[in-house]
Amino acid sequence: MRLLVIGGTRFLGRHLVAQALQAGHRVTLLNRGRANPGLFPQADHCIADRNGDLSVLGDDERWDAAIDNCAYLPRQVHALAARLAGRVGQYQMVSSISVYAAFRPGMAEDAALATIDDPDTETVDGRTYGALKALCEQAAEAGFPGRCLQPRPALIVGPHDPTERFTWWVRRFARAEPGGEVLAPGRPDAPVQFIDVRDAAAWLLRQAEAGTTGAFNLTGPDPAGTMGGLIDALRTTLGPTVRPVWVDEDFLRAAGVEPWSDLPVWLGRDEEASHRLDASRARATGLRCRPWAETIADTAAWAATAAASPSTPPGLAPAREAELLARWRAP
Repeated sequence: MRLLVIGGTRFLGRHLVAQALQAGHRVTLLNRGRANPGLFPQADHCIADRNGDLSVLGDDERWDAAIDNCAYLPRQVHALAARLAGRVGQYQMVSSISVYAAFRPGMAEDAALATIDDPDTETVDGRTYGALKALCEQAAEAGFPGRCLQPRPALIVGPHDPTERFTWWVRRFARAEPGGEVLAPGRPDAPVQFIDVRDAAAWLLRQAEAGTTGAFNLTGPDPAGTMGGLIDALRTTLGPTVRPVWVDEDFLRAAGVEPWSDLPVWLGRDEEASHRLDASRARATGLRCRPWAETIADTAAWAATAAASPSTPPGLAPAREAELLARWRAP
């Protein structure tokens, strides 16, 4: 196949391109050339800002599939569609589960999508992100009618993750002293869903080969996971003698601890339905999720040589965690 990948040198795109090249596909990358510019010398590189002139793509090039990893505004999709009209077989607009207006357990792809009062906004933040992704999906359908795939990933984790969310837990258990304690939030049976970036990339590539269309919740595991299962997998893989201390959600919230940001991956009881999405449609089209232990071990190996990426990484600072554990035990 001939693939056009928008982005392709950071997280999901990086793994996708590596797998595509290994499979023998010809890959063209369209990006600004800023992130990891030395990657993939065997690919064709088109250096341009997608928000500007796209003539670098040429007028005669054709691709079997275009995979767009970094569309956040509908105008970006419209512009790409105008440039690629009639020259792309399948278009994949990598979306997000944030497109949903609300979450309920077992929710499938036909659930209502988020809307926004100011659809022309250029501000992408917690208020606008999901609704703008939904508008990007609509732009994709309009620009590539009958040829559009809309993957909706949940939390993507694994090596080269720039967000440090899942990686925070890996680093936390990796630095734990033998026999030490780690704060475990909420209930062990609270649901948890995420997907290894390599499994997501493999599924995207498989759907490009098949020409699949439509929307798909892209997450794992199968069967569903729990916070207790994640903590056990972290402990078994990285620190068998580490002792988790389960701390009640109400206590944590009263202490000002925020799910997701202060304790990544974990969601409070009012939000945990977003960890219970139905991904059976993706599994029916070939999604396979590797064991959590493999994801943890490989992420730990990468994190051991990688600096934390965000300027303000998520997760509790060690002193704050120790303070909370002391207060939890206090009479």
